[in-house]
Amino acid sequence: MVERLRRWTNFALLERLGGAIRRAWHRLRDRNPAGSDALAFAILTVVVYIALYTVDFHDTMERWFEANEFYELDELLHALTLCGIAGFIWAARRMHQLRQEVAQRKEAERHAHRLARHDTLTGLPNRRHFLEAFPRWVANLPEDGACAVFLVDLDRFKPINDLYGHGLGDKVLKAVAARLRRIVGSKGLVARLGGDEFGVLYRYQGDGGVALDMARRIVEEVPQPMHIAALEMRIGVSLGTAIYRRDTLRDDLKIPDDTSIDLLLHRADMAMYRAKSEQRGAYRCFDDDMDKRLQQRFALEADIRGAINSGQIVPYYQPLVHLRTRRIVGYEILARWQHPERGVLTADNFIPIAERTGLIGGLTYALLRKAIADIEAVPGAPFLSVNLSPHQFADGLLAPTLRDILTGAGFPPARLQVEITETAMVTRIDEARATLAELHALGISVALDDFGTGYSGLSHLRELRLDALKIDRSYIARILENPEELRLVEAMIRLGRALDLKTTAEGIESEALADTLAALGCDLGQGFLFGPASPHLPALTGGLEVMEEKARHIA
Repeated sequence: MVERLRRWTNFALLERLGGAIRRAWHRLRDRNPAGSDALAFAILTVVVYIALYTVDFHDTMERWFEANEFYELDELLHALTLCGIAGFIWAARRMHQLRQEVAQRKEAERHAHRLARHDTLTGLPNRRHFLEAFPRWVANLPEDGACAVFLVDLDRFKPINDLYGHGLGDKVLKAVAARLRRIVGSKGLVARLGGDEFGVLYRYQGDGGVALDMARRIVEEVPQPMHIAALEMRIGVSLGTAIYRRDTLRDDLKIPDDTSIDLLLHRADMAMYRAKSEQRGAYRCFDDDMDKRLQQRFALEADIRGAINSGQIVPYYQPLVHLRTRRIVGYEILARWQHPERGVLTADNFIPIAERTGLIGGLTYALLRKAIADIEAVPGAPFLSVNLSPHQFADGLLAPTLRDILTGAGFPPARLQVEITETAMVTRIDEARATLAELHALGISVALDDFGTGYSGLSHLRELRLDALKIDRSYIARILENPEELRLVEAMIRLGRALDLKTTAEGIESEALADTLAALGCDLGQGFLFGPASPHLPALTGGLEVMEEKARHIA
């Protein structure tokens, strides 16, 4: 029976033809899914035609109708045949549509996945992709293999944005991304972690010199001139490096593997900021000393809240002296942590931690309350000057909180001065303008701290209602030896006088320096000449009696 069916339908021929068609369709489907749908429909049509032709369907049916003409079923059979063909065509078209919908959905998912893991401006992987890729990059490291994590931060990028606009800044970021790709090549992964910060995973074999050579190339080649919009742009980079080797992180700090990339980024970040603080346009590798400081920093983060509540962080006072009369007219409040194990810690050891953990506001207000209570015993009604962090200056509750503290203590607002850095003021100019208006409405004066080290310009000094300028110690230190520095400081003092701003010189350490600044017209000074910071106000006042007497004799 089977043999007769095979001879009647030429079944072997159909098997060979079907196999060839199936293989060709699979190859096309892998290369072009949309084209495979059209081919599938065409193949089905041809197969049906061949099958009907092979079995001589038309003649067979015609003979059957002639033999059974009395049934009068030919019209009905034709109708059923047409319905079957129509149903077949509808099913094929529906199958094609479903395949298209599935393909579109998959393409949309791939696009969403790419957007979620890539930076839309530069096309580089983003932070999420960077973090997810790290386990794959270190999974199969050889015995002498390592993976370096580079953190690359652009120097002087903000002035480019401010001067030329964000459009040109975006082009600079694209150019930097292209250079990093070219430098790192196929051995590394370059990602944009945010803003003007890039991350690089670089896998290599050998000692740490290989990673440092790559770091050197990045620092030297990225700053090469780039021509954008008919301008020659130069932008420097500072780079921090942390090295991953097998089990070093887990054995080192006893942490789980899934946090290794976070710790490496933190270490690279510390190394990068070390490079910035020492010399911009440089690179530094995380070392054991940084590791010790990192562990101490973690310990301080855990202790700082309790230190604030228990009063371990106390105000120290540095006198602000009228340079012509040598009389103390005010005190700057400096934070010191009387740590039970590490002794007295200066502000740079814990203020950044307080800012990062959101405790800076409570810390500053606690110091101010204590300082107001201390200064009540000091004659002459000196003023207090307190530093505010950028986080506090952007806080809409700053002015109301200061008002409540002053009102509760009965301390006149005119005897309080707040200090804010140029960078904090200029980066949020609209918020700064509103905050300054609120502080002036209360009667509190505002000084621009570390003048000359930030981004403020004459327009900002004119439009913002400031009361004083504090000239940074880096300008003051060399005015006796360097005529250019002297002329620069003199220009700053004249600028302050022209804008009706009092000027204060920081870092005065000799009588000659104090006399020179007084002759230039500088109003106030502070520094070790007038005594180091101390927790005891009366001691500072008594220590300047000799200076006041000397000033009277000179006059």
